[in-house]
Amino acid sequence: MKLQSDLINNDVPATNQIADSDCVKFDVRADADIKILFLGNSITRHGVKPDIGWHGDYGMAASCAQNDYVHRLIGMSERDGKKPSCCVCNMSEWESSWNDGLFDLKYRAARDFEADVVIVRLGENAGLLNRAAEFMPHYEKLIDYFAARARIVVITDLFWEYEPFDAAVRELAEQRGYAFAQLHDLGNLDEMKAVGTFEHAGVAAHPGDKGMNEIAERIYKAIKAAK
Repeated sequence: MKLQSDLINNDVPATNQIADSDCVKFDVRADADIKILFLGNSITRHGVKPDIGWHGDYGMAASCAQNDYVHRLIGMSERDGKKPSCCVCNMSEWESSWNDGLFDLKYRAARDFEADVVIVRLGENAGLLNRAAEFMPHYEKLIDYFAARARIVVITDLFWEYEPFDAAVRELAEQRGYAFAQLHDLGNLDEMKAVGTFEHAGVAAHPGDKGMNEIAERIYKAIKAAK
């Protein structure tokens, strides 16, 4: 069984990554021709947290908002002539608690966005060690709730490899006809992380600019292949 040590050692708290009032964020344009929903954790968006040396409000640990995978992917879409509106939803509280009641309680606005493309990019905070199979029914409920009207669903495995979950997500994509983006190899490479950029080891283990760009490229490739 392959297990990337950062998955266990990550000490960026899974709770309070974003204020409750701000966990769903919209960037909407009047002339949009596609709506994209990002469901994620700190890699997707993390609010300011000075006690761990993080001062951004975007994907940890990009050097700036425009270099996180969300903004890189939006840029790729725009360069292809699209006019995307997007919704970014930090679901770390659900991810760490498996409390499906939070869908309506905290994240309903993201579902009501009625995205054309739903990207599910989470799992690192789910406490998956020896529990991946238990988590999968909750993961499937997540997709059913947010992606009922989506044309394209993209799911990814973990940035920090954990083979039982990574394999389960790939299998789910095959069963349900979802697009799939493999990421688990990236977390094994220091060049894809922010090592040396942040003092806090947990922050530094997150994807740096190169890793963020690679995540965006792989997800965007999966989107294009699904059309």
